[in-house]
Amino acid sequence: MKKRTRAGILAGISAATVVTISASPAQASESLNCATTGAGGSVTVDGYYANITESFGFRLAVTDTKEDGHHVRVRFVGKGPGGTPANWPWHYNYDGYASQPVWNTTAQYSNGLADFGVQVARYEGDTYLNSCTRWAVSEGA
Repeated sequence: MKKRTRAGILAGISAATVVTISASPAQASESLNCATTGAGGSVTVDGYYANITESFGFRLAVTDTKEDGHHVRVRFVGKGPGGTPANWPWHYNYDGYASQPVWNTTAQYSNGLADFGVQVARYEGDTYLNSCTRWAVSEGA
């Protein structure tokens, strides 16, 4: 009985894989979060697929999570062909503890983005204090 169940599951997975592979590139939403001391942020991307060269929309948010007088930042980051870094401008939150501004914008990378992520940081003026980065495709995968 266990062999039939396992075989049935594998057949179902194989059928789903065939459908996924034969379909056109998916353009679903994907959200990523990361947190570091004093800051947490996210990116939600709409209409992205691997190696896209067209414009796609995304939403950034960042929260100041520590009453320490430092400001926090968030930005969209990407990797082009061969891992070439592509960094978009920082969005700043100077509104203080527990504030969370949100930005809706678009991005385009003419060489095609192989991966995207979110970077969140805490600063004192222009002095970097700490950060985190989260990628849609895990490192080494």
